[in-house]
Amino acid sequence: MSVLTASWTKSKTTQRRLRDLLAYTLLAVGFVWFIFPLFWVIMGSLKTFEDFNQIPLRIFPSELYLGNYPSAWNSVPFGRYFINTAIIVSLSVVGELISASIVGFGFSRLKFWGRNFLFMVLLSTMMLPFWVVIIPRFLLYRDIGWVGTWLPLIVPSYFANPVYVFLMRQFFMTLPSELDDAAKIDGCNELGIFWRILLPLTKPVLATIAIFSFINVWTDFVKQVIYLSQDSTYTVAIGLAFLRWQIAQGDPVPGLLMAATVFTSLPMIAIFFIGQKYMVRGIALTGRTGT
Repeated sequence: MSVLTASWTKSKTTQRRLRDLLAYTLLAVGFVWFIFPLFWVIMGSLKTFEDFNQIPLRIFPSELYLGNYPSAWNSVPFGRYFINTAIIVSLSVVGELISASIVGFGFSRLKFWGRNFLFMVLLSTMMLPFWVVIIPRFLLYRDIGWVGTWLPLIVPSYFANPVYVFLMRQFFMTLPSELDDAAKIDGCNELGIFWRILLPLTKPVLATIAIFSFINVWTDFVKQVIYLSQDSTYTVAIGLAFLRWQIAQGDPVPGLLMAATVFTSLPMIAIFFIGQKYMVRGIALTGRTGT
């Protein structure tokens, strides 16, 4: 009997090790698959023009050449574009946090007729493709004089993104209703419950929304190129496209474009790593069953 038990235990251990080995192998392959493009861009930004003309093409530069970074930075006024983008992103993130938290609180804690139906209607707007509404939005913004300004990029953030509302609602529903009851006994109204009791507990999901919103606005080239028409209002995404156009018009220098790609991506990478812990926790908690 003991021999059979030992054999069964050994077989289970072997199977577990094989599963772990397979899982780690797949994770390693996936990591290389996703990280290699970034690695290639970083290595390319450190190459000279001659390195790109060598056959076969080298992955690593023959020497570390940092001249691509100042050349790319000075080719386009990236300094002003970074400031413009930072202003747009900051105001947009604040708007997303305010609107999503208020609407999510209303759909999760307030009792009113048609609440679930209205929530389903809100979620159904996610099925509308962006390209369907882009022309009506442009005509609306043109008629009210917003085209050529930052307003079409900022103001919609204060009208609640359905995805972020869903995340906030699901997180609010994981919080026990006893918190509301205790606050009401102490004389707190609905606004006080939202601001003083529940909102401080939503830091993980707020961080998740902030990261998603930051990345979406920072990389939103289509809206920016549609609504902005003056050089003083251009953003980093448009500046990167300008640099690509300049390179295409003259001698192709891939290192300049790769260098610009690196330093324009650094803010997104930094924000992601800073808030990664909160983002993972926020997404995990929003998947729990509400109370």
